[in-house]
Amino acid sequence: MKKILFFLFLALSVMSCKDEFSVSNLPEAKAKLVVYCMPSTADTTYITVSRSIPLKQYNATQKNVLIDDAAISYQLNGQTMPVTALGNGRYRVVGKQKAGDKVQLRVEAQGLEAVEASTEIPQAIGISHLATRMVRMKEDPSSSVKDFLQLQATFTDPAETHDYYAVCVRRKMLRNFYVACYRNMGGEMQVVRVYYDYDEYLETSKYQQWDSVSIEYQYDNFYVPITTASEPLLNPLSDIDDDFDFSSDFYQNFYIFDDATINGKTYTLHLNIEPFVRATNMSDKAAKELKRLYNIEEGVEVELYHITPAYYRFLQALNDVSNNSLAQAGLSNIRTTYSNVKNGMGICAGFNMQRR
Repeated sequence: MKKILFFLFLALSVMSCKDEFSVSNLPEAKAKLVVYCMPSTADTTYITVSRSIPLKQYNATQKNVLIDDAAISYQLNGQTMPVTALGNGRYRVVGKQKAGDKVQLRVEAQGLEAVEASTEIPQAIGISHLATRMVRMKEDPSSSVKDFLQLQATFTDPAETHDYYAVCVRRKMLRNFYVACYRNMGGEMQVVRVYYDYDEYLETSKYQQWDSVSIEYQYDNFYVPITTASEPLLNPLSDIDDDFDFSSDFYQNFYIFDDATINGKTYTLHLNIEPFVRATNMSDKAAKELKRLYNIEEGVEVELYHITPAYYRFLQALNDVSNNSLAQAGLSNIRTTYSNVKNGMGICAGFNMQRR
């Protein structure tokens, strides 16, 4: 903790007070349906359904809150779509969706009040240009200087509307990579040599020929943290905020912002991440050849999400809870999580993602 927050706790610790709280004194509350559904332009939409547990009933209630027998109505532009139960509280809707489509959702389950929600899939906002450079700077005001790979992603915000966004950086890493070389043995192709080093394969292929070659590989895809010091849209805090130990971390590396200061403008995001290092032991020459011949490459991709206002408010509420150190210490109120599910909890919110 920073020194100012330490003194705050020290001052509070010398106060003499006593406050008792009993869960049994809480008013009776009913369990509610909890529904999560995020439609997009993908051909598959997943829905998760569970029930809430009122605090007063928590210890006496079974902890399995997932609901596998819910009755779900999913309407796309007024047309009812088939819903398939997958188990573990998950359901699937298959059908092509596009920007501008409207979704109406209704969920019913035994013993619980039915819930409803609606959303619309936003228009796509593409990344028109992506550049990279190395920068050397502090991660935050109290840290030391270090190297970052900066991704510069340019997009144009629509002037007619108030728009909400999220941005992520996804890393692609090769694993289980090898080259299998084949010979025709009596009319049957058989593996006679395997290379786990692509540079070695390229060197050998200068004087060795094979009847057939196959490249075997898998991708590991995962989202990496963005250091927001270079991007004003993602870094609203000042040095004073840092002194008070305030933070602006983002839920699940999903970085949200709106167009309040960039409405109608072409804008370039500056996203700092840890420098990229290949998972495979491969030279730059070999990596370029692998991409040229087979379109296989390691690297990073930027994902720009155009999200609905409801999705933004939901994520903003999660971020506020995570970043509120005073509330976690019991010194302030915790903000209620946003929901647009009528008579229930959760979120039904559309998005449109473009990747580059």
